[in-house]
Amino acid sequence: MIGILLVTHGGFADGLKSAVELIAGKQEQFQTVGLYYGDSMEKFTDKILETINNLNCDKGVLVFVDILGGSPSNVILKLLKDNNFKAIAGVNMPMVCHAVLSRKSDIELEELFKDCLLVGKDALISLNNVFSDMQEDIKNDF
Repeated sequence: MIGILLVTHGGFADGLKSAVELIAGKQEQFQTVGLYYGDSMEKFTDKILETINNLNCDKGVLVFVDILGGSPSNVILKLLKDNNFKAIAGVNMPMVCHAVLSRKSDIELEELFKDCLLVGKDALISLNNVFSDMQEDIKNDF
């Protein structure tokens, strides 16, 4: 099974994991690492690397970070040099749900990585447009 790691500022990763597990159920090989005020970058980096190594059982690890350019993504970028995992910045709930629900199949890490990028992009929807379309449908029904 592909391991999944959420790395974010503060408790965002824990909250996202909790929300995903509310939908998908309790997950194995699914961990979080948060960066908190006062954390040393060395210990943060060590914790991420240790968690990646623990999650990497047989099919690899997919890492999600909150925002490109932040400390979590900068650490992941440095770790990519000497480690074999895939990483995505700009995590959202649909992509993580897709990852946890799809990784139990025979999907390979590279395919799951690409799928999650597409799912994450497709999940961005203007609710204002949805509302306007709904209003238009109501007018057309009467």
